[in-house]
Amino acid sequence: MADDSESPTDSPVAELREITLLIPGEHFFCETLPLPEDLAHEEFEDFAVQALNFDSFSPFPADQLAWGFHACSDSAKVFVFATPFVKLRQLGWQNLEYFRRVLPSFTSLMAKGYAKSTIAFLLHDETLTAASFEPGTTVPDALYSLPVDLAEKDDFEAVRGKLLSMFDLACFEEVQEVLVAGDVSRTNNGFFRFENEWLSEDNTELADAVEIPADDLWTFDLRPEEFKLDEQKRRKLSALRWKGVMASIVGMAALFLLFIGLQIASVKVDELWVDERLKDERKPDVLAAMDLLKRLEENKRGGIDPINALARIMQHRAIDPRGNATLYLTFAEFKSRYALRLKGNGSDAGAFTDFLTSLEQAEVIRENPKVIKSNTNTKGPGWVFDVDVQMLDEKPLGPASAETSFREGKQKIEG
Repeated sequence: MADDSESPTDSPVAELREITLLIPGEHFFCETLPLPEDLAHEEFEDFAVQALNFDSFSPFPADQLAWGFHACSDSAKVFVFATPFVKLRQLGWQNLEYFRRVLPSFTSLMAKGYAKSTIAFLLHDETLTAASFEPGTTVPDALYSLPVDLAEKDDFEAVRGKLLSMFDLACFEEVQEVLVAGDVSRTNNGFFRFENEWLSEDNTELADAVEIPADDLWTFDLRPEEFKLDEQKRRKLSALRWKGVMASIVGMAALFLLFIGLQIASVKVDELWVDERLKDERKPDVLAAMDLLKRLEENKRGGIDPINALARIMQHRAIDPRGNATLYLTFAEFKSRYALRLKGNGSDAGAFTDFLTSLEQAEVIRENPKVIKSNTNTKGPGWVFDVDVQMLDEKPLGPASAETSFREGKQKIEG
């Protein structure tokens, strides 16, 4: 998910772990360099470090820079970008180690190749970026970013014109319209998904989301190399531990199910051969075992599942006649397994109201969610909203659930 406007130090660490923080491109100095022909892929990073120490690139030493790079062996080019740590602290971006990823806002422009020599635009918050690409490469030959006042339409066009003036337009076959950077999320198959859409309503073409493998995205991450290596090891160990825990839970569930099966069989024998007093003595044991199974089934549901929860919610937003979503989220905060706060933008008030009504009717959320804010967007067209909702558990597809099994077993014993 995309970063929120609040200062990172004001948010709990657990929430920051779910956020991909995007730093506006205007704060970076960038350069594209040719790669030596005999340079191996594993040596690209060392070459980028050398570039940081060039006086022409940065007045700061490499250890004082938040930096990253993107290389392409086919085109033999590397794009290096950096900004001083002290500048990030002055702008309020601190405790970067708590975030899931820390990336420059223009990262998604380098997620795909271009068939023609192209100038591409990307708008993130109040920063407009322009980058030029040759056919068949994801490394830009040049990239520039400038701040823009979105409240002033003339300012936006003026900034776009300044950026275009930095390129020789005769050298390019295509100048794309402006893309708007949206949410960033981690998928279940190990990719980061960047949701972008066209700024112009006249462009009916759908802007496909771009995906970057999580492992490849580490070269874009702005945090120190030592931290990134330690963090990759920590996350791999956490994944292994989680798999071990799940395997243990499955094993325990199988043992408890076997135990309960034996207990139920014993109860049936007692009903045939043992008097009423003995049957009553065994009844509490069986009920306790069933109660334990119920708790185990609840534990297997796990904690907060942000990706699945947001997927269940967003499938109920409406689509306009042009095929565009009438509503999208800019922030999601899981206060607990069921309590969820959502912020976002919609095309109008009706799109937001219809969105909540659809969620209630589909039993994704409880009725009467608490609307904190819902009004016209003061920074642009559309509608902004801020709402607290209570999620409902997803209904099982099959007829047999743990709760149904528990009630049936209890009725058999008491009957």
